[in-house]
Amino acid sequence: MASEWAQSQREGWLCQLYGKDSVDDTRSLPSDSVQSKLVTILEKLLSNQTTPKDAATETASLILSQEDTETLWNNLWGLYLNAAETFGEEQELGALVDYIVELASVPDASGLPEFSMNVTESCQGPERYLANLSSPATPDAAKTAWKNINTFSALLAKNQNAQKIPVLAGWARLGVLTLVLALEQSPSTRQGQNVELHAPAAAQWFRISREEIEKLCNNGTDRFTPGDLWANRGGGEECDNTRLQFWRNA
Repeated sequence: MASEWAQSQREGWLCQLYGKDSVDDTRSLPSDSVQSKLVTILEKLLSNQTTPKDAATETASLILSQEDTETLWNNLWGLYLNAAETFGEEQELGALVDYIVELASVPDASGLPEFSMNVTESCQGPERYLANLSSPATPDAAKTAWKNINTFSALLAKNQNAQKIPVLAGWARLGVLTLVLALEQSPSTRQGQNVELHAPAAAQWFRISREEIEKLCNNGTDRFTPGDLWANRGGGEECDNTRLQFWRNA
């Protein structure tokens, strides 16, 4: 599957942005381009042909050797988050988690430039995939992609090494946002119209990172805008054990 994913990236958005036209009116991504090399690194990682540490070292060396690093970081995150949406097996998603932890450990890449912004854009719910203007997803594909990215996020939230890295720590908050979207919206609301697309993603958080969600609720210091089902029960923005129990019973 890694090779098919790599091909889709080279022939898709990367080709549109960085491809070169040939004399026979075809367009392709040059194999010696930095973007193609980034695809190769992730392909090798996802097919278990390299270690997360070696892949991270190679990535940092490649990007930091170029002049326009900002664009290349954004290219990397586009590839990386697409992989997190595409792969459903925890072996591949776990490799992506280990890779990002290793990459954040490289001194000149420790801040993971542009990463947080790209994550925010990716974590907008399954509706984001349905609304893609160039290639809208089917409901089933949107549900799967949203489940996969949340499986990845839950694995990252559970990773103890990630919690020592500021840009990667506290991802359980993303889990709370997923739970709010899945379990606190009535069908009569805009956000509740596609609740069936949200449910599998929410289940992954309870399966993988239940302890991290419970810890966040036990602290009771984080606040999240309530959905109408929770608000109608008298619930507020506080993320506490009462709200956690509501999710469990939903």
